[in-house]
Amino acid sequence: MLRALLIPIFVLLSACSNDQSIQVITGSTMGTTYTIKTIGIGVAQRQIEQVLSKVNQTFSTWDPNSELSLLNRKPINQWIDVSSELFFVLSQSQKLHQQTHGFFDPGIGRLIDAWGFGSVKVDHKPSRAQVSKLLPLSGIQYLQLKNGKVKKTKNIYINLSAIAKGFGVDQVARLLSEHWVNNFLVEIGGEVIARGKNGDKEWTLGIEQPDGGTPISIKLNNQAIATSGNYRNYFVWEGEPYMHILDPSSGLPARSDLASVSVLHKQAMLSDAYATAMMAMGSKKAVDLARQLNLSVVLILNKHFDFKVVKINP
Repeated sequence: MLRALLIPIFVLLSACSNDQSIQVITGSTMGTTYTIKTIGIGVAQRQIEQVLSKVNQTFSTWDPNSELSLLNRKPINQWIDVSSELFFVLSQSQKLHQQTHGFFDPGIGRLIDAWGFGSVKVDHKPSRAQVSKLLPLSGIQYLQLKNGKVKKTKNIYINLSAIAKGFGVDQVARLLSEHWVNNFLVEIGGEVIARGKNGDKEWTLGIEQPDGGTPISIKLNNQAIATSGNYRNYFVWEGEPYMHILDPSSGLPARSDLASVSVLHKQAMLSDAYATAMMAMGSKKAVDLARQLNLSVVLILNKHFDFKVVKINP
């Protein structure tokens, strides 16, 4: 369960009115880029960088001194104090794990690294025997949470890459709202949240189609959107092409009939997590989950199904 390495591009389809003052701030964070657009008043880039730096210092698995990296090195069966941010995201991750029937599982960090999808560089993909050995040490169910503390009951390695970027988007949006910025768009590596209006229009994005067709128009009404996709980036294992997303139940690359999944939600963090889980579970289970949770979802099936587009709760 790791987000596919290539995220289909969102295209801004509506331009800002000429009589509106627009501020655009761009930069780098979390191994990707960010763009912040505000209409009217805005905030200083320094303030945005402070928020994003804190997110990195908390959740990065690339930084050996981040709070998450330090937690991963802690011994088992010991209660550890963690920050409110890390406790919140871990508690949300446990709920998402239950909601998605295990397809969202940030407790499979050892498997993610073994496949070379994380911060560890590998020369060869693992054998099935290696995967079987790591599987018992993988799973968010081996993490307990209580009163701001966490305890690992097995020596699991946590990787929050499929939710932390969305959390970062939400944190920047919170900063802007606290400074009375009412009309803005925040984008980090393809995860987007929009509030208010883009001039006199709604913020409108286009979801890229794998076959090069016209982007699918999406209007954001104080919403976030995240997309997980794999139609350009895959690897070959045992002679078969696979996407860079694992099935947590097996530790093996997920077999999915989906080319991409886009999920709308009030929170980018949840859009991020649901999109990743749905890619791993395939279209049938994704449709069932979207209807069960009343999620607005755009599914694009893979080339074997002629990139058919399925919209749920549009």
